[in-house]
Amino acid sequence: MMNSNLERSRERIEVYNTIVLAITTLAVAWSSYQASLWNGIQTFDLAASNKYSRLAQQKIIQAGQSMAMEEAVIIGFVNAVYDRNMARADFIMKGVKPELSKIMSDWLQTRPFENPTAPLHPMATAGYQELMQKRTGESEKLGELGQQSYDEGRKANLNGDTYSLLTVLFSMVMFLGAIATKLSRIQLRLIVTVIASVICIGVLLVLFFYMPVAHKG
Repeated sequence: MMNSNLERSRERIEVYNTIVLAITTLAVAWSSYQASLWNGIQTFDLAASNKYSRLAQQKIIQAGQSMAMEEAVIIGFVNAVYDRNMARADFIMKGVKPELSKIMSDWLQTRPFENPTAPLHPMATAGYQELMQKRTGESEKLGELGQQSYDEGRKANLNGDTYSLLTVLFSMVMFLGAIATKLSRIQLRLIVTVIASVICIGVLLVLFFYMPVAHKG
């Protein structure tokens, strides 16, 4: 009779152990898949961050180069206006970009040599300051996109590492389940199975309620 009870207990434990191992096997596969997806997302996010950062630097360099060239043109323009050589001044305005030409024209309308409150030169006007803000604003926007992509890449890296950790914990459950099948003492087998079950349930709760899910594509 005792042998029969022991055998039934052994069979029940084996059933529980089999269920735990089956669930753990699926969880390991899912966690490994998610870790792989998050690592891929991290790669693309960091690549996007590098791209935006590079473009932001290019915009800053271009803005500086444009300002240097415009400074030389404006110096010549101001000298022409000061010398009352309007033909030369008009020629300079026709040879620059429309937005800079408008800034020069607006500066002339302030009568800078007669009006003491007028800007000293076109680069000191509100129009030119707005133009520079627009150029630097493009760089700042790209920089923000780069930082956003970098932050998303860090989050993806954290998620991938966490899924990898969960895979290790589930593997521990599988290890304990495999050991339980080799133990001859029914009490010890039960203890190992319970420990494996508790770890499995705890990790499953983290997996289901706290871990974000990555989607392919």
